[in-house]
Amino acid sequence: VIFQRNTNAVKWFAFMEFCSSIWAICYAFELSSDTLRQMLFWIDLEYVGISLIPATWIIFIFKFIGKEAWLTLRNRVLIFSFPVLALLLVWTNPWHHIHYANASLDTSGPFPLLAITPGPWYHVHTVYFYFLLVWGMSLLFRNSRKADEVYKRQNYSLLIGASIPCLVNVIYLFGLRPFKHIDLTPFAFILTSIVIGFSLLRYKLFDVIPLAREKVIERVREGILVLDARGRVIDQNETMKEFLRPYSSSVVGMHLDEVMPVEYKLHLMISKRSISNMDIMLKGGTGDRFFEVTTTPLFERETVFSGTLLIFWDITERKRSEEQLKAQASELTVLNQVKDRMFSIISHDIRGPIASLKGILTLAEEGDLTAEEFKSYVPLLSKNVGYTSELLDNILQWSKSQLQGETIRPEHFDLKSITQEKIMLFGENSLEKKIVLEDRVPKGTFLLADKNMVGMVLQNLIANAIKFCKAGDKVSLGTEVRETSTIVSVRDTGMGMASEALNKLFGLGTFTTRGTQGEIGTGLGLKLCKDFIEKNGGRIWAESTTGEGSCFYFELKNGVSSEP
Repeated sequence: VIFQRNTNAVKWFAFMEFCSSIWAICYAFELSSDTLRQMLFWIDLEYVGISLIPATWIIFIFKFIGKEAWLTLRNRVLIFSFPVLALLLVWTNPWHHIHYANASLDTSGPFPLLAITPGPWYHVHTVYFYFLLVWGMSLLFRNSRKADEVYKRQNYSLLIGASIPCLVNVIYLFGLRPFKHIDLTPFAFILTSIVIGFSLLRYKLFDVIPLAREKVIERVREGILVLDARGRVIDQNETMKEFLRPYSSSVVGMHLDEVMPVEYKLHLMISKRSISNMDIMLKGGTGDRFFEVTTTPLFERETVFSGTLLIFWDITERKRSEEQLKAQASELTVLNQVKDRMFSIISHDIRGPIASLKGILTLAEEGDLTAEEFKSYVPLLSKNVGYTSELLDNILQWSKSQLQGETIRPEHFDLKSITQEKIMLFGENSLEKKIVLEDRVPKGTFLLADKNMVGMVLQNLIANAIKFCKAGDKVSLGTEVRETSTIVSVRDTGMGMASEALNKLFGLGTFTTRGTQGEIGTGLGLKLCKDFIEKNGGRIWAESTTGEGSCFYFELKNGVSSEP
């Protein structure tokens, strides 16, 4: 009945009971024999059960209390080597007399009995037998002290059942035997069976078996860390070992301050000795990991603080999802700002100059303007058309970059060819404002980036510099070549800006101010510059002092010449 239970530990108890049955049945046949030869035959069979009882018992105990990790191949060989050796020595005893020094037939009593004189191996086997039985009972007793009440009763019934044959056998070894030779140990198994049978019915023995710590704690996906009253680590599961691997190979015995020295809030939460939780971040080999930590104080007799249980829930994926949602929300906010700004530009900044142009042309067409009056409006019309053209160009480039994506086509090119082109583009505008344009970029300054994007960036930066300069100021283009990158600068001696305005230049929103001659802007130009430079793997920044001018920098990877 016991063997049919599914639990592996229970089957070993059934094996032990089976060995006990072999001992009892064969001993009964020994007692019923009347010749020495018959008695020795049955005692040889008895030892099949006698020698295996301690081995099956200790394996049952290891499995029952959850110490299966102790049952390594080496330990199994040691446990079963003694029973095998004992059997061989018993079966070959007539040749060496190591187990029994002498065996004879005693007929002085009411019926013949086997009289034996123990040999040296008999005493060795007795020590092995009782060592495993007593060790198993002590493990079972220690395991039952802190167990639930139903498990305590189960363990105690097993202890009582195993103790009865042991005590009877000890009496036999001390020479207290009926008719000088009879061993009452096999008869004691009748009482053991009664105790086990009672436990099967009363305490659900082997129906409700406690799961071992290794089967529960070690297989929990959450990290578990146990501290003593002084904050030292006294236990952890495999999951927690993995979490803390970047910090130390073994943290048991270390103080939590040594394991996590920077988690002051966690230490403070533990010191409060109350159930609470908080989020922390631990560095890992594959990146930072986020955890929700629950602390539970442990008390003995409900008043004496004995330690703290910490459970680490890995919330890295949740945190990353939250960060991704925040980034998407921020990006959506920026796109909405761009959309609103574009509608504002289209409805006001573009429509205004076009309406002005249309009005002047209508007046000229209807003859309300003379040729000389129309000629006087040409500079204004030219400025409006130039502004509108620049504005439309930036809007189209920005829309393409932000709303549809932009294909990056990096190539090796000479920056000088672009700076010369842009200097010529703004030549008339700079002459009109009496501003000096200088190109200090040396020929052969090669970059690796999208050439068209770099051209658009320089165009916007030069236009901005001219916009905030007055007559007599200077705008100069320069470079600083480093080992793997080149820093390009657009410096002006214009009106400059305060630090508050400087901090807004590359922010999420759009920011613009009027130029020295009232020039207006959209705030999209610098955002477009930042986007293009970062897409090419570079960075952009600015320095400015009110009244002294500004300098805009961007850094890109060095390129190589395609010429042989």
